Amino acid sequence: MPHLDLHTLHQSQFDVVIIGAGAVGCAAAREMAGRGYKTLLLDRADIASGTSSRSSRMLYSGLGYLAVRYPLWQMLFRPLDVLQRLRYTAAIMHCRAELAIDMPSHLTKHRFHYPFRSHDRYPPWLVDMGFRVVEALGKWKIPLSYRRLSKAQAAHESALVSGLNAEVNSIGVFDEYMYAWPERICVDTALDAQQRGAVIRTYTEVTGIERCGQQWQVSVQDNTPEHSGQAVIQAALVINAAGPWVDRVAGGGGSEQRVLGVKGVNVMIRLPDAYKGHGLEAFSSKGEPFYVFPWRDYHFIGPTETVFKDHPDTVQVQEHEVDYILQEMNLLFPDLNLSRQDVHHSWCGVRPTSTLDGQTTHLPVRVSEQAHRPNILTLTGSTIMLHRHAGRLLAKAVEARLGKRKPAPKGLLKGTQIHLDDIEHIIATEHVVRLVDLIRRRLPDGLNPDLGRDRAEALSHQAAKILAWSEQRRLNELAYFEANTQSVYRQTPPAA
Repeated sequence: MPHLDLHTLHQSQFDVVIIGAGAVGCAAAREMAGRGYKTLLLDRADIASGTSSRSSRMLYSGLGYLAVRYPLWQMLFRPLDVLQRLRYTAAIMHCRAELAIDMPSHLTKHRFHYPFRSHDRYPPWLVDMGFRVVEALGKWKIPLSYRRLSKAQAAHESALVSGLNAEVNSIGVFDEYMYAWPERICVDTALDAQQRGAVIRTYTEVTGIERCGQQWQVSVQDNTPEHSGQAVIQAALVINAAGPWVDRVAGGGGSEQRVLGVKGVNVMIRLPDAYKGHGLEAFSSKGEPFYVFPWRDYHFIGPTETVFKDHPDTVQVQEHEVDYILQEMNLLFPDLNLSRQDVHHSWCGVRPTSTLDGQTTHLPVRVSEQAHRPNILTLTGSTIMLHRHAGRLLAKAVEARLGKRKPAPKGLLKGTQIHLDDIEHIIATEHVVRLVDLIRRRLPDGLNPDLGRDRAEALSHQAAKILAWSEQRRLNELAYFEANTQSVYRQTPPAA
């Protein structure tokens, strides 16, 4: 379907309007449309152009969420916290199995390693138990295949292990999945929602939400290049799924802070060829999760975890953050002697964790509703790996408020094949508005080592032909793509 003219939406009536076309918004649209609700999905930019495109790209099993920051003996006196962690991990494992079954072409499977060191906070037997618990929570649908080996045994199987420092005495070996293409997961989920009846309008910013009788009036403006316009849309219920921006959506809530941003930085490096395809999970010297993720011929390392209270639009990688990641990597692999010269590029995102007090994070995915603004639901605390779980939570909340509808025919998500060679069809039917939408989120080029630059010129001509761009618009799109690439994927300068 081509991009909708905004005027066609003016004074349209919907059961549900969803703000934010990231992973959660797309999953929510799929659930709502599938359950028979007349659904509109909006985003001020493109599908998956925010946090969903800046994740760590790992379909994580969730072991780290069982790790508590307080002394282990206190677990006996904090049963609610322990129960929340178990439920959260169970949801992760359920979603992991769903994606592995429904979208196998969007995932890659890798061998990961967990190093055991004498000074670790968690003894080997407890970590062994943790992996078994995680597998049990997932009902062994997609097993982790966990086993613990001596360092010598593990090094025989993986050159990556042989490069670890001398403090490592044994290794946990298990299977994890990486998102081969996280942005495309969101796009395909949105297209599946459309197959079920949802309406999608990207580059549409919400400028206000006001009560009118029993309805909400959602005011929007057109953010597409070379166009302008405004519209007012009627909705029985509004879902705020804007990720780290939820507290900044115009009219989307009061003064209550519902999300606490956590900044994560990742650094892309080419490690020795013998390490290719193998990954590592560990804890940093700060006691935070630290990963070495395999990515094609490269690896990326991170993330950092720091509270970020500024506007999410302003988030950027800082040099000291790159230095920290390299330092932690050199502690684990001292013979590599990594420096900034080894960094290919880096990127960062803001994870929208839930908060109840504005100061501390609240682990579970949360659907909230303010008493004075009924039928505006806000979703916080989800990651891309939990987007289907979040969509189901929202669907249950909508059914409780609007009642059930007659289910719509199911979409085509399971087993969907992407025909990447039919670029003209993608441009014409997949809500492509800007060149960056095509390169980074409809095609895999944006995740290549050159970040999509090698085909940008050729693709701009194809987009111009289908979307009737002028030559000046085509050149503007090329310039915007390059500026956006430099902003999102920073080429880190060498240390002075």
